[in-house]
Amino acid sequence: MNEKKKFGWTAKGIVGMIFTPLGALFLILGVALWHFKAGREPQDPAIFLYVFGGEGALFLLIGAGLLYSDARRRRIMRRAYEDGRYVMAKIAGIRVQTNVTTGRGHPRVVECHYADPDTGVVHVCFSRYLYFDPTGLLTAEEAPVYIDRESGKPVFVDQMDPPFDRHKTPFPLVPAGLPGVKRRKESIFALAGHALL
Repeated sequence: MNEKKKFGWTAKGIVGMIFTPLGALFLILGVALWHFKAGREPQDPAIFLYVFGGEGALFLLIGAGLLYSDARRRRIMRRAYEDGRYVMAKIAGIRVQTNVTTGRGHPRVVECHYADPDTGVVHVCFSRYLYFDPTGLLTAEEAPVYIDRESGKPVFVDQMDPPFDRHKTPFPLVPAGLPGVKRRKESIFALAGHALL
């Protein structure tokens, strides 16, 4: 049984998960206080509506926009992965992202380049953040970069994180007779002499 590939939430999605319910709560609170004429002065219900309702509407809109944006990104990545359309991009190197710092230090990304055969444009793609040095683990000079079927743009670099995907096969079997569909059968990383699948 093949497991579905997981495409995690980004910081935008997590902030959206916080802002959306907070915004809904403040909006409901502002409308309820206005509706039940809360306060001592005649203008108090309107102030509650503008302050709580306005703040809630703003948070709700921002949160919903962030959630939609991240859910759309995940949907495009999943669609590109399930379609199986990819190009083999040359691994240009490992880059340390010094602009990002976490408790585990600066993450690294695998940088890949490929030239579009139709236009000749060179696309530069990066893997997700890796919190270990994968230099000694690279077993190939190329990595698959999945392409979105609708936009034709590169979506993500498929690479494995050894502690998590070590013994799993991330790719389902390809039905015979599908023209132009390539599936990658091995990982670009190896750990202790074993190919990571």
